Amino acid sequence: MKPSPFNLALIYLVLGIGGLVMVFPFYWMLATSLKSPQEAQQAQPVWLPQRLQAVNWGAAWRLGQQGGSSWWGGFAAGHSLRFHIYAPQGVPPQVRVPSPPGAFSDPRADSTLITVSYQGQAWVITLHNQAHESFQRLPVVILLSKKYSTYQTELAPDAVRSSGDNWRLELVNVSPGLLGYIFHNYLAAWEAANFARYFFNSFFTAGTQVLGGLLLAAMAAFALARIPFPGKEAVFALILATLMIPGEVLLIPNYILLSRLGWIDHYPALIVPWLASVFGIFLLRQFYLSLPQDLFDAARIDGASYLTQMLRIALPLSVPGLVTYGIFSFLGAYNALLWPLIVTNSPQMRTVQLGLQVFIGEAGSDFGALMAASTISILPILIGYFLAQKQFVQGVARSGIK
Repeated sequence: MKPSPFNLALIYLVLGIGGLVMVFPFYWMLATSLKSPQEAQQAQPVWLPQRLQAVNWGAAWRLGQQGGSSWWGGFAAGHSLRFHIYAPQGVPPQVRVPSPPGAFSDPRADSTLITVSYQGQAWVITLHNQAHESFQRLPVVILLSKKYSTYQTELAPDAVRSSGDNWRLELVNVSPGLLGYIFHNYLAAWEAANFARYFFNSFFTAGTQVLGGLLLAAMAAFALARIPFPGKEAVFALILATLMIPGEVLLIPNYILLSRLGWIDHYPALIVPWLASVFGIFLLRQFYLSLPQDLFDAARIDGASYLTQMLRIALPLSVPGLVTYGIFSFLGAYNALLWPLIVTNSPQMRTVQLGLQVFIGEAGSDFGALMAASTISILPILIGYFLAQKQFVQGVARSGIK
């Protein structure tokens, strides 16, 4: 019976609301990855960050062009840039380039000549790079008197705080460029830690686990599905029973074993304990059982061995199941946090998930950079899922067919 238009509209409405609920966490992560530190930490939610507001893009482009690059900004040697604060003439703003915490000096602060003048209806802050080197970013702190009832800055500040009789305006980069302004947190996150090494470790360990796990699971599943031997059902039941053992119970025994083998803080410690997968064996066994028995009987009549039957018949017809298991195996290895934290000590062996801890410290969390790094870390998963979506759906749909 065909549903009525009202029922169809109701179904689409419910599905649409459900889709929005599911998408909202991803939007919040993306929005937070583009927020300034003050926007990310304030109690009132910010739905549209300043870096996504087109009114700031033109100013970011112009300031970046003056500093060195319209797209990525910077403060090139010998360049000058002019920053405007539109306000009535009164107490001149105080401007300085802050030094990093704990640093006695900073080349940017020592080499930047700052002049302040009033022209037209705005305070013009001119910054000139007197050094022979270029700087990627130029942070600026501006103290503006609270006597100004209204004011407007050329580029929205990243933070506005109260400091005695002044407003403290903070810009993490006064010469950002368009893309440098929008994706500031992504650039800062990539530079904060050795993410290239972290990505290599994650992809290498996850890829090796997938390849090794597919080989072991394919052979074990074929034996349990197509090779007759005494006690086969008991062996399969015993393998399934291991699913009831919590993974946390095995942490200490596995660690002791790997420590005696001398594998701690090496790749085998991240890979070998997770090569065998009960889920993979079960999934591929169900696929093998769903294949017609006539194919294997014909192969046996032609003299094909069990290994040939697996390589020539079972595996080519079980690609959706192999892809499905590969996706789950890759996700488990790529997202692992507890086990890499236990068996690795040096920064060179960290994975992506451990690398995210760089943005969490005793002084607080840099939520903008943390969300930017998290977005970067999930991109490979999203790309891989969309590329293998068809096989994944087929694998889930056929895993129970016999």
